[in-house]
Amino acid sequence: MYMAAMGMLNDMYRLDRISNDLANVDTPGYKADREAFRTYLEGIMTAEVPDPVRGRKLIPIGKLEGAVVLDEVRPVMSHGPLEYTGNPLDLAIDGEGFFAVEKSGKVLYTRAGNFKLDEQGRIVTTDGALLLSVEGKPIKVSRNVTITRDGRVFDGGKEIARVGVYVFEDPQKLKKVGYTYFAPTEASGDPKRGSIGIRQGYIERSNVNALRGMVEMIKALRHFEISQRVVTSSDELLGRLINNAGSLR
Repeated sequence: MYMAAMGMLNDMYRLDRISNDLANVDTPGYKADREAFRTYLEGIMTAEVPDPVRGRKLIPIGKLEGAVVLDEVRPVMSHGPLEYTGNPLDLAIDGEGFFAVEKSGKVLYTRAGNFKLDEQGRIVTTDGALLLSVEGKPIKVSRNVTITRDGRVFDGGKEIARVGVYVFEDPQKLKKVGYTYFAPTEASGDPKRGSIGIRQGYIERSNVNALRGMVEMIKALRHFEISQRVVTSSDELLGRLINNAGSLR
């Protein structure tokens, strides 16, 4: 019964991940997630509770013998398909790399190139993060902007900036921030200038495969149902055993 309950818990993690991926199938630059499980001879069970400082925190609630638990969720960094939009502020990276953006005073990295202009004429993401040049500064343009494949930004025929594209030693180890942003980690390595291949008027779609996601969801649901029957049957057998033992004289 214990192993079946662990299977149900892991199926819930898997279903949450699949649901989130499917909800973002049309989000430009979104990268699907994959969960990684780890086996322990003895593990710690935790519960998520409110925290006044961090919002939520995990507290230990007991030990698990022979536990199979969720170890981490990793982004899948395969490229999504490029879609032509004709919008001069839409940019797609044709190859490896990430755009650098400034959000809430922090430099983050993204593949989502569906940019727009803010009230000051700066190129920003849909939620207001500033696209940065190779000098680490916001890029301010008019609507008649041309961006070449090597990232040079021309406004009215005059070159004013250059978009930076950055690569990491191990992009799989980047930390996901929100839906389309990533932050470097010690395991991912520091950002380095990469070879630039920018396509103006295109966006990179999500790399989520909706059909595969639906199949995975059905499999996880079926496995959850089977594990649930095992738990229910074990509970009924234990109940009968206790009742019969209580009636013995």
